[in-house]
Amino acid sequence: MTISDNYVYPAAEVSKIDNLAMQISAIPGFVLMRQAADFAYDKAIKFYPDTASIVVFCGLGNNAGDGYLFAVRALNEGKKIHVISLSSPEKLKGNALQAYQEYTNMGGQLISWDRNLDFSADLIVDAIFGIGLNRSVDGIFLESIQAINRSPIPILALDIPSGLNANTGEKMGDAISAKVTTTFVGHKQGLFLNSGPDCSGEIFFSNLNIPEKCYQSAKPSMTFVTEKLSKTVLTKRPISSHKGSFGHVLVVGGDHGMGGAVRIAAEAALRSGAGLVSVATRASNVSIVTKLRPEVMCHSLDDNPDKIGDLIAKATVIAVGPGLGLGDWAKNLLERVLESDLPLVVDADALNILSQNPRKRENWILTPHPGEAGKLLGVINPVIQSQRLDSLDKLVKKYGGTIVLKGNNTLVGGPNQIPYVVRTGNPGMASAGMGDLLTGIVAGLLGQFENIDHQLLAAIAANAHATAGDLAAGDGERGLIATDLFKYLKQHLNP
Repeated sequence: MTISDNYVYPAAEVSKIDNLAMQISAIPGFVLMRQAADFAYDKAIKFYPDTASIVVFCGLGNNAGDGYLFAVRALNEGKKIHVISLSSPEKLKGNALQAYQEYTNMGGQLISWDRNLDFSADLIVDAIFGIGLNRSVDGIFLESIQAINRSPIPILALDIPSGLNANTGEKMGDAISAKVTTTFVGHKQGLFLNSGPDCSGEIFFSNLNIPEKCYQSAKPSMTFVTEKLSKTVLTKRPISSHKGSFGHVLVVGGDHGMGGAVRIAAEAALRSGAGLVSVATRASNVSIVTKLRPEVMCHSLDDNPDKIGDLIAKATVIAVGPGLGLGDWAKNLLERVLESDLPLVVDADALNILSQNPRKRENWILTPHPGEAGKLLGVINPVIQSQRLDSLDKLVKKYGGTIVLKGNNTLVGGPNQIPYVVRTGNPGMASAGMGDLLTGIVAGLLGQFENIDHQLLAAIAANAHATAGDLAAGDGERGLIATDLFKYLKQHLNP
C-alpha cells in the first residue's frame, strides 16, 4: 500500500499535498479535478449500474468543479443529467469556472434551487461543500441539504459529505447523509470521527495518481490497521513451540453474579492463542467457567484472598476488570495486581476504580469505552465522542502506556506515536460482553508477543475483534452476542 492509502490527515495537510502536486509535480489542478470526477463517476456506476438519471447539487468552490465535471462525464455517457446550482455561476473562479464552462458548452442545463423543486432521479451527487467549510450551514444550503436527506434517492458525496467538518466530523448545522463517499488526495480525519461515519456511508479513496513524494512531508493524524500490518506480527509458529511459549494469561474479576465476564475474557485469550489461561474470581463462578471452558484453570479467592499473589507469580500477563465490581474485594484485588511488574490489560470496573485514584504506567493497555474514558478524564461522555482524537491524546498523557478508545472506528494510541484507527466493526457489537472479549484478545496477544510494541498489538487485537464481529454479523447485526465471535477469531488471527 502507498503512503496515501495508509494514513489519515487533517484538512490542512490534504490541502498542502494537493498544492505540492500542482507546484512540485506540475500536475494541473484541472487534471486532478477531472480525475476526481471520473473516479467518482466510475464508483457511482459500479454501485448503481442501472442509473439512467442523475441530479448534481453544486455549490461554489472546487467541490462544485468536481460536480460539474461529474456531470460532463455523465453527459458523455448518455445519462440524463440535471445540475442544481446553489450559488451564482458568476462567483465561480479558476478550475471550478472552467468546469462549469465545459458543462454548459456541452449544452448542460443549470437549474436554480427552489424549495418546491422536484429533483427525482436515480442518483443524487453532492458537490455543495468541500473540506474548507468552517461555519454552520444556513440559508438555501441548509434547506437543500435537508431536502436531499429527506429524499429516498441514494446519495454519492464528492470528497466529503457537505456540511461535515473535515477535521472533527461534526455536523456544521446539518450534513448530507451519503450512501457512498468518494474522497480524494488524502483521507480526511473528519470522515472517521464523530458523525463522519454515519454521514459518509461506504468510503472509496483515490490519490489521483499524485506521486508519493508529495506525501512524505505531510503529517498524518491516524493510520489504518490493515491485514498486511497484522501479518507482520501474526506469523506462523515455530514447529518446536509448546504451551509455555505463548504466555500465561491471568484474568482477574467476576464478582458475585458476574462470572460470565471472566469466562468470556478467558476464552477469548485462549482463542487468541495464549498458551495457558487462569482465572481468579469468586467461588460461585468457578463451576460456571470450568464447565463451559474446561481448558481454563479457575481459582476461587473467597477462602484465601492472598492466593492472588501465587497466581500472579505464575502469570506473564494480567487482564483485570471484567465483572470486577466496585467494592472492597475489587479494590483490594486491583491494588495487588497493580503492585505487579507484569504487563497489564485494564478494562471495565478496574478503569472505574482507577479513575478515582489516577496513576501513570508504561506497560499497561487500558481499554475504555467512551463512558469509562469520560470518568478517567473527568468529563461527560459526549465530550469524549465529539473530541475522540483529543481525548485519546489526553488519556495517553495522563495514564501512560497504550489506550484503546473503543467505539465506532476504535482508536489506539501510545506515547509519541500516530494513533491507529480500526475501520471494521458494526452496531451489532453494542452488546454485553464485547468489551470482555476484547480484553481477552489483547491479553492473549500480549502473552504471545512480549517483544512487540504494545500499541501495535492492541491495534491488531482491536481489528481482529471488530473483523470477527463483521463476519459474525453476516446474517444480521441485531441479536449478535459476544460469544458468536469465537467462531471467527481463529481465521483472522491466522492470516
